[in-house]
Amino acid sequence: MRWLPRSPVSLALAIVLACLVWYANALDRRERISERQLDASLTLVNVPADTVIISEVPRFLSLRVRGPLSRLRTLDQSQVGVVIDLRGASEGEHDFPVETRNVIVPPGVEVLAVSPAQVPLRLERIGRLRVPIRPRVTGEPAAGMVIGAVRVDPASAVVNGPRLQLRRLLGVPTDPVSVDGADGAVESVVAVRSPNPLMRVVEPLTARVIVEIVPAHPEARSGRRR
Repeated sequence: MRWLPRSPVSLALAIVLACLVWYANALDRRERISERQLDASLTLVNVPADTVIISEVPRFLSLRVRGPLSRLRTLDQSQVGVVIDLRGASEGEHDFPVETRNVIVPPGVEVLAVSPAQVPLRLERIGRLRVPIRPRVTGEPAAGMVIGAVRVDPASAVVNGPRLQLRRLLGVPTDPVSVDGADGAVESVVAVRSPNPLMRVVEPLTARVIVEIVPAHPEARSGRRR
């Protein structure tokens, strides 16, 4: 029966590596254990495809951690994080618990507490609605002239967004059309903009705005012609 390995060099290397691992673990155990508090970024995953978060989401949560002093000294925000899984969440208000298993920390660091212990979020289903396009006109026409009729083509746009917020939406604006110094009709193709970052204009993305510029006192002019 053969007790010695075929390669004594491999055996020696394995012994050295085992000693190094044991020594490193022994240093960790002998090193002073400390506690520290730091902020960790919050990440929300698996948000249902047909919903959107309409409440304010905290950027950071506060962690209280424990571990060897040397590790805590070099610990920074890039090494920690909090992940909350929203898979299967329904529409409405929810308080999502934050447990230690939701926290990502390096090996050898223990999570003692997370504050706040719950993250309140409101989810709302995404809807679609057609609303009027409301052109924005800026500037002052030439002297003696005023803004007359304002037309937009097309007259309406389709918008996606939180369904309850869509119910309160009266229209979507365009980029400004300037009539500064104009003495005749102004026509411009401008972008249609969403009034809310949680809403998205589906179509059209642009609209043609026509602004009529008319005399301020047409009856006075027609009287002078007589």
